[in-house]
Amino acid sequence: MQEEIVLPKIYNDPFGNYPQHKNKPKVSYSQLNSFKDAMYKGSYFGQYFLGVPDEGNIFSDFGKKCGEYWEKEDESDLNKEDIDILKANLDRPEGARYEVEIVVDRGFYVIQGFIDFELEVKPKILHIVDMKTGNHKDKPAFYASDAYQQTTLYSYQRELEGNTIEYSGVKLLERKGNGAEKYPLKLSGKIKEIPTPYSVERAEKFLSEVDKTVMEISKYYKAYKKLFTS
Repeated sequence: MQEEIVLPKIYNDPFGNYPQHKNKPKVSYSQLNSFKDAMYKGSYFGQYFLGVPDEGNIFSDFGKKCGEYWEKEDESDLNKEDIDILKANLDRPEGARYEVEIVVDRGFYVIQGFIDFELEVKPKILHIVDMKTGNHKDKPAFYASDAYQQTTLYSYQRELEGNTIEYSGVKLLERKGNGAEKYPLKLSGKIKEIPTPYSVERAEKFLSEVDKTVMEISKYYKAYKKLFTS
């Protein structure tokens, strides 16, 4: 018999896209990564178990602003040079969708995610792109490796829904600076397109690993609830 999964977050179907999964325990790709990474595991417990707000950081905030420009053409406080680079490198074809919710059903829990860019190039034929900002030294190799599976997750769910994934990949905008006054964060103007070829075999292997991670989170969370909330 499957052990009951208890997680800090519950799916509440905020967009009305997946009502069948309402009230199921949920995780996200970023939560899974935080839990598995020794550097961020403490932050994971603080945020999801104790409710400590996630303040983010200047790098994630910068990437979020670039993503919001692609999604809504929201300039925020980006400088003119960065906006010009984004305009030149982020296509907005007719019919494209941005920040599109997907929910992967794993039976006793769900995984919620948001596709940065989705384009139906032909009926039921999709291109899926995840936008990132970062360096061009080691990040391209990371996103091309099995360590990165975000587009795999998106593609898997869209295929379950009857689509064919013609292309999935990462659009990596090179970021420079460290946030200091003399070295503010900015885009260099360089971009790399990194294919992340989808296969159901790759997805099933990844999801099997996710199931194990979720069971581990659940054990920690049940112990926490028993000790501190009972």
